[in-house]
Amino acid sequence: MGPTRLRYTMIGFILGVFLVYMKELPLGEGTRFAAPFYGAGIGLLIDGIILRMKQRKGKEE
Repeated sequence: MGPTRLRYTMIGFILGVFLVYMKELPLGEGTRFAAPFYGAGIGLLIDGIILRMKQRKGKEE
């Protein structure tokens, strides 16, 4: 795992942890407790999109 991939994963995980403690949100309990893992997955997806964009930009030049 590269440093950027880990960075986006941890940012997503931390944002998901904040969702766990926000009791006012209209989320189910299962969704709330799974939010850190959803956030980590979204972070990985965002990192993959950014890497693809950089690779395409490098090929065009």
